[in-house]
Amino acid sequence: MNGYGKSVTAAYIVVFSALAIVLTFAKVEVAYPLLPYLKFDFAEVPVVIALMLGGLVPGLVTDVIHWVGLSLARGWVLGPLMKFLAVIPMVVGFWLGMRIHERRWSVKSIVTSIMFGIAFRVAVCSVLNVAVLLFIAPEFLQFSEYSLKALGINVASTHDVILWTLTLNGIFNAVHVILSTAIAIMLFRAAAKRLSTVAKKAWISLEVK
Repeated sequence: MNGYGKSVTAAYIVVFSALAIVLTFAKVEVAYPLLPYLKFDFAEVPVVIALMLGGLVPGLVTDVIHWVGLSLARGWVLGPLMKFLAVIPMVVGFWLGMRIHERRWSVKSIVTSIMFGIAFRVAVCSVLNVAVLLFIAPEFLQFSEYSLKALGINVASTHDVILWTLTLNGIFNAVHVILSTAIAIMLFRAAAKRLSTVAKKAWISLEVK
């Protein structure tokens, strides 16, 4: 649990959910050149900050609202759902890494949390992508094949396409975890240095060990 009352925690959820939705509708994102249908989405950053401030539940609730906003912005189901199912394991992994280190801020705890976030996200997304490519939306398999060939990658079979797609997707998700958490960490630390109440009551203790 965090050190805030329920009303303050709810306010954080509202604020960071709103920020995530604004970033989503503003399309504050950068294309991933290796697989053009993937985007580095900066709307993930408020989700991570909500986690740092309030703990697991505020982080998850913020991501649910982000998912709804992304679905409305994109006007379809599969893409936003895949995004949601990618961010959730990242949040859980980061939360678990911090719990292992008793929620104390240190280089070791941050690195552990990021590594857990990467591992959880890449594992879940790999399973989901196999399901999508083979069963749910096999048309993406052909699109992936075209994208890989455009990069000069020789894919001679469906197995090659899936293997290369999972590899490049895994790199994307690993980089996305690092990017989202690094930005969130910088903003969180900057705010905590200026607002003593944030530092004292945040879910992550800023007392360096």
